[in-house]
Amino acid sequence: MNDGPQSDAAIINRRTAFLGIGAAGVFGVLAARLYYLQVTRAEDYRVLSEDNRFNFNLLLPPRGEIRDRFGEGLAVNAQDYRAELIPEQTKDVKTSLDAFEKIIPLTANERARILKDVKENSGFVPILLKDHLEWSAFSALNIRMHKLAGVIPKVGSVRSYPNLGIFSHTLGYVGRAAKSDVEKDDDPLLRQPTFLIGKTGVEAAMEGELRGASGRLKVEVNARGRIVREWPDPKTQAQSGKDVYITLDAELQRFAAEQYVNDEGETDSGGLAVMDVITGELRALLSMPVFDGNLFVSGLTQTDMDRMNNDPKRPQFNKVLGGGYPPASTYKMVVMLAALESGLISPERPVFCLGKIRLGNRNFHCWKRQGHGAMTMRDALKNSCDSYFYEIAQVIGIERIADMSRRLGLGQVYDIGITGQRRGIVPEPVWKQDRLGAAWRDGDTLNASIGQGFALTTPLQLAVMCARLANMKKAVSPSLLIGGELEGFEDLGINPAHLAFVRDAMWGVCNEVGGTAYRYNGLGLEGVQLAGKTGTGQVRGISSSERSSGVRKNNRLPWKLRDHSIFVGFAPYDKPRFAISTVVEHGGSGAKRAADITRAVMSMALKRDGLGESVLGEAAKPGAVNPDGARPNAVGSGLRHQDL
Repeated sequence: MNDGPQSDAAIINRRTAFLGIGAAGVFGVLAARLYYLQVTRAEDYRVLSEDNRFNFNLLLPPRGEIRDRFGEGLAVNAQDYRAELIPEQTKDVKTSLDAFEKIIPLTANERARILKDVKENSGFVPILLKDHLEWSAFSALNIRMHKLAGVIPKVGSVRSYPNLGIFSHTLGYVGRAAKSDVEKDDDPLLRQPTFLIGKTGVEAAMEGELRGASGRLKVEVNARGRIVREWPDPKTQAQSGKDVYITLDAELQRFAAEQYVNDEGETDSGGLAVMDVITGELRALLSMPVFDGNLFVSGLTQTDMDRMNNDPKRPQFNKVLGGGYPPASTYKMVVMLAALESGLISPERPVFCLGKIRLGNRNFHCWKRQGHGAMTMRDALKNSCDSYFYEIAQVIGIERIADMSRRLGLGQVYDIGITGQRRGIVPEPVWKQDRLGAAWRDGDTLNASIGQGFALTTPLQLAVMCARLANMKKAVSPSLLIGGELEGFEDLGINPAHLAFVRDAMWGVCNEVGGTAYRYNGLGLEGVQLAGKTGTGQVRGISSSERSSGVRKNNRLPWKLRDHSIFVGFAPYDKPRFAISTVVEHGGSGAKRAADITRAVMSMALKRDGLGESVLGEAAKPGAVNPDGARPNAVGSGLRHQDL
């Protein structure tokens, strides 16, 4: 029953009160939530907001440069002109590519790669269209920008090798990181498509120093992730890689490469090493012909690859470290020392050379068909008499010869900081049994005694052998990278009188009438004499019928069948400074092509000796350091003969 107006008013008041309380409760909950969000969690949500507002882009560090001992840049960073595309800034990617190709052509593979990158990335991510552009093409691109929606010209840096490949075998080259590289190294730089790492040579060996460290660039982005502003911070800039110095002399290396161009204007194939006989520092390390390392940076085409692979002179192969050549008559110094150290052979004991010796049912021939007559040990080296070494090798045995080979540095791989070295072969019974499953024969000993048969060496090993002969005291080893103190070399452990005897015989080779290199003795430096040994490495067998009718001259044979021309030497004779080994593949007699090159290069090396002091002044003097405490720019060990 309704009690009248007063009862209705009471009901309305109660409902109003309930609604007010409910509204107050809801407002209270909202106020509490707002307080929680805006006050209690304010800092947390501010950080989240900042994270959504800002991104951090990786900054790529400039790569350190590689320089020679005097500071000349061998692997440097040059400006690189490129073009990129931002897909979201163009209505149609394919239309933009068509317009771009009217200015700068793209190959089918390049276009396919671009479309793939566009599909796999967000629309605001720049896509590389073309790099390594010529200035003319880059200029044309900038002029026509109003017709190229989404295309952006960029100026970056690229690795450059300015010496036309003369150092490529040593420096190596850079390239994009492969999947295997990324799996081994978690550095985020390797995941950047334009970042290059060392693949071979010094570039790979010194990757840790050359790479540098990445930086971060703080960028403000909109809701779609597009960059609207950059916020650079000096504390997060990329750190450049360190420059690396090597012991080579760029000017000497260039000069040596010029000597490999023959009278016909063609480049001979082979390898050359010049080594300091006291410190072991390599002044030249040359493999010819060369390849252009810049091709691997800009993108090696199939045409380029086919051209190198089809070249019989194998320009991409590092012959000075990896080439295996019979040492030929340069090995006779090893046999001489083994004989002297054995005490079984008197150097004055004569051996009569008739032009050949008989062993079983086979003749072993001397290079001089009519024979040399009576030969003592010194005369045998000077005249390179094969018959003499056949005879003494049978007396002392192959084991002594193999042991002396290793003591003089053959059959070894040296820690010069780069890979690709060949160990070569020091022939002996154990090696033949393990490798070929065959017993050693006396004929193998005779072949080995003149550096033929199974014996194989590299130009670097021959330079080490010659450096140890010249040093006479220490088992000096080669070095290529400047940056640490040279380790003390072990004693050779060879009688100095025996070493002096061999050195004197090498002097006779170059400076006495009858010596196989007598007409090549002059270095053009007054009072400076060269000591050395020629070698002619046979690459084919000579049949009995050919010997009876006359052995064919090298110039009448196909290039691949010609003998290798080899020369090793050191100078000055009275106070040795440098040792050198020169190999010219299929170059004929060692007394000709290799000796010519050796004489010219050794002369230049001696002329340039000490150039560091005149070029770099006080910084080049022994013991000098830069203000930051680092070693001076590529002055090597600072050791000279007057310091010893």
